[in-house]
Amino acid sequence: MPSDSTKKRVGKKNARNARDDHRQIRHLLNRTGFGFTPEELAPYLAMGYSSALKQLTNPSSVDNSKLDGMLAEQNFDFTNPDDIKRWWLFRMMFTGRPLEEKMTLFWHGHFATSDNKVRNPYAMYVQNCTMRKYAFGKFDDLLLAMSKDPAMINWLDNQQNRKGKPNENYAREVMELFTMGIGNYSEQDVKEGARAFTGWQTKPDGYFFNKGQHDSGSKTFLGQTGNFNGEDIVSILANEKATAHYLARKLIRYFALYEPSNSFVEEIATVYKKNDHNIGAMVSAIFSSRYFTTSACFHSLIKSPCEYVVGMLKTFQVSQVDAEVPRLMAAMGQNLFNPPSVKGWDGGENWIASDVMMERFNFATRMISQKFDYLDKYSSPAKIATEQGLTDAGETVDYFLSLLIENDAPQSVRERLVKYVSTDLSGKPLDKLPNDKVLDARLRGLVHLIMTLPTYQLT
Repeated sequence: MPSDSTKKRVGKKNARNARDDHRQIRHLLNRTGFGFTPEELAPYLAMGYSSALKQLTNPSSVDNSKLDGMLAEQNFDFTNPDDIKRWWLFRMMFTGRPLEEKMTLFWHGHFATSDNKVRNPYAMYVQNCTMRKYAFGKFDDLLLAMSKDPAMINWLDNQQNRKGKPNENYAREVMELFTMGIGNYSEQDVKEGARAFTGWQTKPDGYFFNKGQHDSGSKTFLGQTGNFNGEDIVSILANEKATAHYLARKLIRYFALYEPSNSFVEEIATVYKKNDHNIGAMVSAIFSSRYFTTSACFHSLIKSPCEYVVGMLKTFQVSQVDAEVPRLMAAMGQNLFNPPSVKGWDGGENWIASDVMMERFNFATRMISQKFDYLDKYSSPAKIATEQGLTDAGETVDYFLSLLIENDAPQSVRERLVKYVSTDLSGKPLDKLPNDKVLDARLRGLVHLIMTLPTYQLT
């Protein structure tokens, strides 16, 4: 029989392991989605990290009919540029498959296409659906689908790519930005690739191969010679070693670390090569890697405006997407369906540059002040405190610190927040939490203070 002291040590170790597992699951959910409600968090905590990861990286295994029903009730107009933005934000907020939307956002930044030039919201909507469909599959299939996508063809001028007068825009970007990266191809490869994509055009009903405008002559591309067409170019590029490393680094920077080690990149590039170019396998490997669970990875990425806004809406369990939200998010630097260039969004510290940081704080103020049309079902901080049975200033501060920043705050900050909550509006200390309007004002202030901490800008 183990001694009492041994039982205690084992008990403490198990409790510590459980806390670490819960922390890692919250970390995983933040990186694979856009935040979470307590109701969304609970089942993942119950299933443990490995099972949670398996479910998140296999979105087709999750029934999403509830979201489909909610979307059907919204009557979004997919020919309206504002409505397609609200439609996508609505999906981010209420999907049962958060990583599916996070991956779609990754591909939107990767195959960056802007409606400012395309001027066809429905084509942008169709492209978004295509990205979602192929998000976790074989990269070759996604690359081919994007090469034939009407919005992409218009965006990079392949509509004007004709036999005898090739337009090089798509051929250049498909190598520079979509597959291998700069330094891995020559100008002659651009010219030959452009010839292979001649005749790839669009009509009102979608992709159209104009055989009469296709250059069917022999081409030499990346050291290979043949009567290549666009499908051949896609296949060659997807099989390039440089493509494996380019995608691996970009996925790691999006999901894990801005400056990954070469060994981390090599690890994920190897997964690409060994799994028939399967993107889902790469993503799963990133979240399974020892690099992802280190303290260096925790709160190491700056939230994009999507993560910041949707996460805040989810925290307060807002039931609608106000018409102003996409505009306010665009002011923070991320205008959905309108990336700033073919390179997409730079991200990182650009998300918190001085000209956009104030927009974040203004949004937080707006949220906490309930200055939106749809907040009749908004869950206020006071309501959340009541639902959680919080009656003590310390436990209230701890709950909101956990909810909003995973308790990642210095003890001195916590003490100041407790002092703030446990005083009345004149600053007089209170023996217990205030009631009614004073409580409401204090808790709104508490949440706003936490949301303006540097840590809240991180995921």
